Amino acid sequence: MNTVKGSFYVLFQSYKKQIMTFWCILFSIVLFSLFLDNFFGEKTFIAISVSIPVYIFYGIMAAKLLNKTLPYFLKLGLSRLQYMFNVGLFFISWSLIGAFIIACTQKIIPYGSNLFIIHPILLIDNSPSFLQTMALDTVLLLFFLTSGLLLNVVFYRLGILGGYSFIGLLCLIPILTIIFKWYSSLFDLLSNLSTFTLLSNLLIFSAFLYSIITMAIRNVSVNPA
Repeated sequence: MNTVKGSFYVLFQSYKKQIMTFWCILFSIVLFSLFLDNFFGEKTFIAISVSIPVYIFYGIMAAKLLNKTLPYFLKLGLSRLQYMFNVGLFFISWSLIGAFIIACTQKIIPYGSNLFIIHPILLIDNSPSFLQTMALDTVLLLFFLTSGLLLNVVFYRLGILGGYSFIGLLCLIPILTIIFKWYSSLFDLLSNLSTFTLLSNLLIFSAFLYSIITMAIRNVSVNPA
């Protein structure tokens, strides 16, 4: 338990400045949007998103995790499996906190006539509850954290050339989807899934990615490639 608490403290301190800066900027944008809506709402249409910037921020932060923390934890004597276990718990806690802040912020923001809140859950439900919003955000944040960490592992093990080659392969996926028109079938499949099924599948996929990352990091060097 002391190891987990210590790991949480170190992981949080590694990102404390970035976290505080990000939330200050995001809340400033939200307040500015509310100001515009109150004073110019009759003449303008304003659309903002609280969740999407958080997804991107979490992914970027996870993509730097190994370089910032792995050598330090290994020097302290933690095994790589212990490190990944603690990071996994940190990701879950971080996702729950982020999802709670997003859900609270969206409930606090008054839905003015010209202020539209963009959120992925609107693709599933036009009037989602607080728990539905938080559940979707938690799973999506976990997915972005895991995806960012996967990218970090690729760069950490294979270096810059291998990392950008991996990104290039990922970019082929949407291109092939458009060329072969797979997007229509994918959209039909997703639209027919229930919210619970969609969240469960995404959570299982995130857990699968994390297990791959854990196996890939078992013999990783202290210093990146």
